[in-house]
Amino acid sequence: MVEISKLIQDGATTFLKQEYLYTSVFVAIFAVIISLTVEPKFMTFYTTGPFLLGAVTSIISGYIGMQIAVRANVRTAKQAQESLDKAFNVAFRGGIVLGFVLVGLALLVLHLLIVLYVKNRVEFFGGDHSE
Repeated sequence: MVEISKLIQDGATTFLKQEYLYTSVFVAIFAVIISLTVEPKFMTFYTTGPFLLGAVTSIISGYIGMQIAVRANVRTAKQAQESLDKAFNVAFRGGIVLGFVLVGLALLVLHLLIVLYVKNRVEFFGGDHSE
């Protein structure tokens, strides 16, 4: 079972590398398009920055999700040999861990963006809007 799980993990990692190659090309092209068409001034990144941060967050989430899912599935298969109840509990806990990690990462990134935008709101909107 250890040997098979290692092969599955290697396959998942290979898949993610290939997927992220195509994704990075897409992200780079659209970042340039967004930067040239949406930004209020040249070389400002009010929209492009969060787009790139979201793309990186998505890539990190995909990697974390795949790693947790592969490990949880191996443990679930092992417990399924003993009982379905144990297998369900392992699978359920794996899903809980995955959910909390990804939601926590998303909240962290959102918090960082909010802090950045609030700290720089005078620059973003022009003038003092401190009321």
